[in-house]
Amino acid sequence: MPGTRWSRLLPTALLVTLALTAISVWSASDDIEAELTARAKDALADVGVSGGQVSFSGRDANLSGFPPDKAAQAIDAIQRIDGVRTVEISGDTAPPAGPVTTSGEPSNPPPAPPSTPPSPSPTSAKPTDKAGFQAEIDRLLTATPITFEPDTTELTADGERGALEIAKLLTDAPADLRFRITGQVASGSDKKLSLNRAKTVERLLERNGVKRDQAYSTQRKTSDGASGEGRRVDITAEQR
Repeated sequence: MPGTRWSRLLPTALLVTLALTAISVWSASDDIEAELTARAKDALADVGVSGGQVSFSGRDANLSGFPPDKAAQAIDAIQRIDGVRTVEISGDTAPPAGPVTTSGEPSNPPPAPPSTPPSPSPTSAKPTDKAGFQAEIDRLLTATPITFEPDTTELTADGERGALEIAKLLTDAPADLRFRITGQVASGSDKKLSLNRAKTVERLLERNGVKRDQAYSTQRKTSDGASGEGRRVDITAEQR
């Protein structure tokens, strides 16, 4: 009978429909998982996270193998993908405790210990008497002699620097001290040159704050002369 034939065909048609629906759903699920996997790979690359794997079951993500300091950052990157429903992490990898920044570092790192302020450089006491000034003059002249170009009254660059250091010292000298500037020349040079060299230094000291009556120039009758040692001046502290 016709009714009986249709009743027999209905279960068969229903099974075919269900099978086709299942195949369609399974195919769509595969497409979704493939798309989300590709997007997850791009998302991790954008934040610079590597070293782990992401798999999908439908729209649910599972992470494994990420370093502890990158796990939270990886989870955050996957959660931001449109279409992802849940994110879980498995294996022996766990995200670090507390909030993390986009670089994977703790957002509140411990403060650095306060740095120890540098110790102040020791300052030498300024001389106050004749002996103290003479000792400091000798030290400065030993470090930077006041020297001249050969056969001239022109100070060398080092000589001018040395004279300026002496000027800084003598501006603080007490009024009862005077300073004799003695010029020298190499052997065979005009002895007047020694006086003119002393006057050159005397004028430089006065231009740089030394009182006019505290520094005076003299001529040396004899000269050292060896290896250019005669091309300089000496300064001697004297009590008035």
